[in-house]
Amino acid sequence: MRTEDGVTICVPSSVVREAEDDREATRKLGYVARAAAVFRADRLVVFPDREGERRRGGEYVRAVLGYAATPPELRKDLWGERDALRYVGVLPPLRVSWRTGSSPDGDESITQGLVTEVGPEGRVRVNSPLGEHPISLLVPSGMEVEQGERVTIRISSREPVRARITGKPEDGFQVVGADLSEALDGDELAVATSRHGEELSVSRLGDIVPDAREAGGYTVAFGAPERGLPEMLGLSPEDVRTAVSDGRRVEPDPGFDLWLNTIPAQGSGVVRTEEALFATLGSLTLTE
Repeated sequence: MRTEDGVTICVPSSVVREAEDDREATRKLGYVARAAAVFRADRLVVFPDREGERRRGGEYVRAVLGYAATPPELRKDLWGERDALRYVGVLPPLRVSWRTGSSPDGDESITQGLVTEVGPEGRVRVNSPLGEHPISLLVPSGMEVEQGERVTIRISSREPVRARITGKPEDGFQVVGADLSEALDGDELAVATSRHGEELSVSRLGDIVPDAREAGGYTVAFGAPERGLPEMLGLSPEDVRTAVSDGRRVEPDPGFDLWLNTIPAQGSGVVRTEEALFATLGSLTLTE
């Protein structure tokens, strides 16, 4: 079951920049995926921070997170073998109640596919368990899909293949790549997390939660190890602190409504991204 309000999580392509090897990077991304599952995120957006990337970039991050977000019985068919997925055995289970399999009446079967290419005339190419190669399917009217998203497919015949896209899965979360400004281009309350932002208190949270409910949920962005959102946007910590103190927008502004320090009493000099995810979403998703 979905929460009434949506949650979108934004992490940079440099989120695993400090990982010593692919095993450690995969494990770290597993915790990011766990946070998305625990707090019922709808989307997990990987935005580019190419200046902060080291050996692994956005393609690697999207692949591991996308694999984690896929129902276990479909992972091999949809993702195949890729170098980025060498250590996916260390990913923690998400324990999401995936909905795949036959429809109740038994006349048709339902599965999921992964959009590999968005083409013209409302068609997309989709990896699916139906065959060795991606299949071309028509996107239903009024539905928008992005590369990397999972879609629900209803199959009426396997030989020859007859299938249609019926929508997006109601379970789990979607993993997509997008610029930060594009990810924030919505009605949800857009929150930037930074130790230089406004300190989150019980009374301030009481104001934020109803605002988010009225806006339809949250879009929350996080930084990378040793490289926070201010640096990614070309800002100094003082720029953020001064703007927040004066009640002004932090410029340049890709679309944030708030800059929040969600761990105001942190005892460690560095809070890892995956730790910030749990601390921040644990506070912001409290009910009134």
